[in-house]
Amino acid sequence: MSGRLDRRGFLKAAAMAAVGLAAASCAQPTPQVIEKEVPVEKVVKETVVVQKEVAVEKVVTATPKVSKYKEAPALTALVQAGKLPPVDERVSEEPMVITPWEEIGQYGGTWHRLATSPTDIQVVPRLNYNQIIRWDKDGANLIPNVVTSWEVNKDNTEFTFHLRKGMKWSDGHPYTSADMAFSVEDVWTNKDLTPTLSSYWKRGGEPAKLTVLDDYNYKLTFAASYPLFLYYAAGANIVNDHQRPKHYLQQFHPTYADKATLDKLTKEAGLEFWYQLFGNKFNMTTNPDLPVIGAWMVTVPPPKQPVVHERNPFYWKVDPEGHQLPYIDRIEHMIVQDSKQAQLRAVAGEVDMQYRHMLFDNYTLFQENKEKGDYRVLLGWEKGGRTDNAFWFNYEHEDPVLRDILRDKRFRYACSLGINRQEIIDGVFMGVGEPTQVCPPASSPFYWDEWATWMTEHDPDRANAYLDEMGLTQRDSEGYRLRPDGKRLSVIFEYTISQYAFQPQAELMAAHWKDLGIELILNGYERTLWEERMNSGKFDMSTWGTGTTYNPIIRRDWFACKFRPYDITYYRWHTTGGKEGIEAPKETRIEELYQLDDQFEATSDMDEWKRIVRQMLEIQKDQLHYIGVSTEKPELVIVKNSFRNVPETCINDTQLATEGNTMPEQYFIKS
Repeated sequence: MSGRLDRRGFLKAAAMAAVGLAAASCAQPTPQVIEKEVPVEKVVKETVVVQKEVAVEKVVTATPKVSKYKEAPALTALVQAGKLPPVDERVSEEPMVITPWEEIGQYGGTWHRLATSPTDIQVVPRLNYNQIIRWDKDGANLIPNVVTSWEVNKDNTEFTFHLRKGMKWSDGHPYTSADMAFSVEDVWTNKDLTPTLSSYWKRGGEPAKLTVLDDYNYKLTFAASYPLFLYYAAGANIVNDHQRPKHYLQQFHPTYADKATLDKLTKEAGLEFWYQLFGNKFNMTTNPDLPVIGAWMVTVPPPKQPVVHERNPFYWKVDPEGHQLPYIDRIEHMIVQDSKQAQLRAVAGEVDMQYRHMLFDNYTLFQENKEKGDYRVLLGWEKGGRTDNAFWFNYEHEDPVLRDILRDKRFRYACSLGINRQEIIDGVFMGVGEPTQVCPPASSPFYWDEWATWMTEHDPDRANAYLDEMGLTQRDSEGYRLRPDGKRLSVIFEYTISQYAFQPQAELMAAHWKDLGIELILNGYERTLWEERMNSGKFDMSTWGTGTTYNPIIRRDWFACKFRPYDITYYRWHTTGGKEGIEAPKETRIEELYQLDDQFEATSDMDEWKRIVRQMLEIQKDQLHYIGVSTEKPELVIVKNSFRNVPETCINDTQLATEGNTMPEQYFIKS
């Protein structure tokens, strides 16, 4: 299964999906320069002699055996001390071969990075990109990852996956089909662990069924056609179910553990229920004891600083010369106050490689200090969407008066028309960008120019007319409008101070909306607290970067209203037939969007996809659920001059797990 998703041949890939996720995926996608499924024996057989495996307890003699693979010096020392098996026993029989972007790397060193909170570190979902299959760096091809290959039947209901023989967890235990079976049979079916199974694992109202063929092969069967499953399996929607080590986690599960022992462990952890303990143990960010399959594993978890991740000695990827990856020994994250501090410390040379928080509004500062900081600035990591970020309101607000106002589309029209987007673009984004709503870019086959600029003009007179039409004509002594209950019309804008340039945008918007008689109150939070407030539904208005809007085949959250916390409860109501969640207000037409989304997922026909997305955008045009500001800005990547194998270009997108799609395991520090 190969082909490009526009920007570099999107229509070709979409057409291939239309005829053949079923047929074309029977063979591995054709990688470009990234990797080939070539047995390492073929790569290195001219320079090494393959020897029989050496038992751990044997002492290395003065004439060491020649290994098929090479390893980091630190691991060699552990092998010699009898603390690790030889590298040939640690690397799988079918390793993934990664071709470096520049050159074969050197072992060693620490990769220094910055984060604004523990949840912002992102080693697990991004730097360790461990999905079953994966995207290449340009979002053009689906390529093997944890599996070597896959097959799909003609009606897209059965997906057969082939694991890498001999692949191991970071503690050396075999990684097999039993681990996926543990998730399906012991986690999905347990209501304490899985109150509601993700819709990505369901079709036809039924969860996927797993058939274990043998230790290294299994089949997933869905009750209805699922043409988009492989796209989701490669992206950010299906991440952890194949990463639950049964041999470790079963000791915290009542099906396998002695009740008295499990109760004791739960109590000793200061918890009330066993499933809380299970959740804590299955946390790749905070539990150093949890076996993982990523290139790096946490050894010093937060709240300690720096947060440390060290190489996985059983990692299953190698370079073409047989060097076990990763090249870099460890990753250290320091937690800083916010993105501004992260940028200042990057300018001072404290970052080895990072794009997160390296905002375009400080481009000049970065360029002026790159010689002093001994780094280079990359501008070729192209974002995966048209819109930089968007704003939304809480339709389930606990204040019924404000809730009715926020649900009225005329209020949203007024807010959009009241924003002076060009002033924000000039003042915050250095004049780079154009006014836009949340729309696929012009280069996408899903683009609709009429929607892209809908109500993006600055028209205070028209905005005030909409508010007057709503009956919000009374004002207080300061000129702010009064609600029907006599209170001032105030909206609290809550955002995270650690991401994007939300605050300077909001400061300008507050002045713009004052001209409409709307008081905008700004509240910035550290990301973890912001996430808690969003999930609790206790907010008036918020914002986030729009991420994937370029390719609705991968993700349609911003078009189908599946992004905001309460949208998820609406979607849960939709997917459970009203048994769970909340029914979306009929006047918002959100349920119509969900029905269209169901139609999208049931087909693989490009013309149908385009028709459905247009209908979604027409509803968004009518409702204006999200308010966009500006088109995307160039992404900045700060890279120390000695830090190599970082590609100059790629597509930067959540669904591609950037930086994960650039193969961080082959980054290295050049001496």
